[in-house]
Amino acid sequence: MRSGLDGQWFSGASDPLGWVALLGRWDHLQTLTQLILKREDYQALIMPKIYELWPESYHDDVTVRNARNFNFANWIRYVNVTDVEEIHPQKLEPFDVEGDLRGTIEWFQAMAEVNILRINQQKSRNKLEHLLEDIDWQSYWYNVNMGVVLTAKSSDQLREWCYYQLSQILARYKLERYGQKLAYKRLTQNQKAQFIIKKISELEAKVGDAISFRSIQLTNGSRINLKENNNWLIGLEELFPYDWTQLAVEKAVQPNILLDIRTIVRSEDFYYYAERLLDSYRWYRQVFQPNNQKTFIPSDLRIDDVQISPLITYDQPVDVDISNILSAKHFYLVGQFVWPFTLQHRQSRLQHKDFSYNLLISSNKTQSTIFRVFLTTSERGNIQREPFYQLDSFLTVIYPGLNRITRESKEFKGLAGDHISYTELYHFVKLAEREEFDFPLNISTPNCGFPRRLILPRGGSGNPLKLRILIVATVYDFRARQENELNCDFSKGVSRWDELPLGYPFERFLEDDALAAEIFGDHVYWKDVDILHENH
Repeated sequence: MRSGLDGQWFSGASDPLGWVALLGRWDHLQTLTQLILKREDYQALIMPKIYELWPESYHDDVTVRNARNFNFANWIRYVNVTDVEEIHPQKLEPFDVEGDLRGTIEWFQAMAEVNILRINQQKSRNKLEHLLEDIDWQSYWYNVNMGVVLTAKSSDQLREWCYYQLSQILARYKLERYGQKLAYKRLTQNQKAQFIIKKISELEAKVGDAISFRSIQLTNGSRINLKENNNWLIGLEELFPYDWTQLAVEKAVQPNILLDIRTIVRSEDFYYYAERLLDSYRWYRQVFQPNNQKTFIPSDLRIDDVQISPLITYDQPVDVDISNILSAKHFYLVGQFVWPFTLQHRQSRLQHKDFSYNLLISSNKTQSTIFRVFLTTSERGNIQREPFYQLDSFLTVIYPGLNRITRESKEFKGLAGDHISYTELYHFVKLAEREEFDFPLNISTPNCGFPRRLILPRGGSGNPLKLRILIVATVYDFRARQENELNCDFSKGVSRWDELPLGYPFERFLEDDALAAEIFGDHVYWKDVDILHENH
């Protein structure tokens, strides 16, 4: 619990897209956490989420002010005249969390003497708030970038992974805009941040010169021919940094969510700058990256059909622990630290029902095959400006004849579910300290896992949202690797299925869905789908 410095503005500087922030006072705690968890013998440790450690950055001003002014003693006297209500433990949402602890005998024992208080959410203000204000959406991007920053050794693989993650979050944002009938193909900025525009413009000019002259001058003064050998990779490293030491900007003189890594994806302008940067990145790769990708198109294989279960989204209530906003005076009794109550912020968040899809594959031979599944708009023809968000990817063996493959949404890799709250974690630890409970090690969620419930955009309430699914099959080259980026540890590289670029085939520009070899033929399948939003 904190007091005294609550709510001070985080004044660090970051690069235009937030690939790190200058670490402020409170971020030292999270930095230390990230560094400790890179030790293999500490992997089992479970830490609160950043939005529980520093809730001020993730909640509206009214909620933060009410929580900061909350007085437990006065609330007991005047319980019926405040915005805070006490709830039964079984009313905590969601009840289904990792480890299935909520509702168990041990859980009731741990929470027996804890008053659970709730304060309700303010009303939504705009069509995109359910995504941009989502605390898991924001904390995911924070954790990814903190993990990257704290990786001592840079690498081409990590750079590629960073730009792939940026393309994913941009595609997901554009799908949400498309679903809300907002402009999405060409994003615009709302408030001009001159220091960011300058950085982006300088980078675009350098990329343009590199493409025009097929060469680049390095920081050491030498000039290299980008068409020789693998010099294009050297140019990629020179032009496209992914950490703050190479793209730092001046310190802002007033609060700006674009300069705070915890809130940067809340700003719609972030996606405008991300789009400009990714355009330059893809254009550079389009020109210089060797195109041997047709060798990965499988032969003697055909995707005959795809069937998908109903896609349904809904608004789910959730309680978020904001106890760390409260004054420390509530948690000391006769000089001893106690945790007698918790304050939960009731919010409404986007969720979807579990779904599955079935593939029907014909083959004339046994072959190991990778399938990538993308979600995009219903637009046809020119797809250069359409978002393609990768829902799933998997490796399997295809046998001669007819093959049926079923995939469940819960199986999709790289995703994370819900976890127990900061308060619950504390009381479970106290229970274990008294040797009344064997502390479970299956209740943590990977900090760099994307929120599973956000993979689908909000569906249509009356008329369903019409989208398309794209399935792409490629030949497996037996070079898959599994690393630990889900836990924000990039020290040994990143996971990948093969040597194809991450984001294939959309790491470069493809113009037409009926002409590009990568997405047209027997090895691909386009499927129209609807997403319906239910009001519960």
